[in-house]
Amino acid sequence: MAQTKFDKQLEESADSLVRGIGRVLTGRDLDGVKRTDATFCRAGTRVLPKVEGKVRRRSYKPGRRRLSFRIALGAGVCEISYLATQDLDATVQNTQVLWDNREQVLATLESSSIGGACVLAVGTAAYMALTRERRELMREWVVPLHEAIHRPLGLAEQTDPRRSTGPGE
Repeated sequence: MAQTKFDKQLEESADSLVRGIGRVLTGRDLDGVKRTDATFCRAGTRVLPKVEGKVRRRSYKPGRRRLSFRIALGAGVCEISYLATQDLDATVQNTQVLWDNREQVLATLESSSIGGACVLAVGTAAYMALTRERRELMREWVVPLHEAIHRPLGLAEQTDPRRSTGPGE
């Protein structure tokens, strides 16, 4: 008996779903492309050959760290959804109260966003001041050295120069 177009689409969708769940649970990149030598337990140190384009920093993280982030994010979304739908009448009533008092809500958001922006500005200024020497070192020495020796060492050009490839790592 021939497989219908709907059956094929259903089978492809189920296969994609299972592959996606497998990639999430193994901590691999969700698009299925392996970009670094990272494993589930060990962080990556180099970009694999024949990888083109920019490699994101999260590709260097071990799979267990990616998995823990994904589980925490999913659990947070589930918890928020559960709490919002637990007492639907109270949620609707609270939303209606906020909608009726828009001016007070906007005033509160305005003052809190100003405070948040101030904290962000001070934190950014402190981070920039504390990491200035490291940025200068990277710009003047590490990046030019990496650009000069990545070919003789057989490293991909996209390999992050901040990553150590020493034998003790």
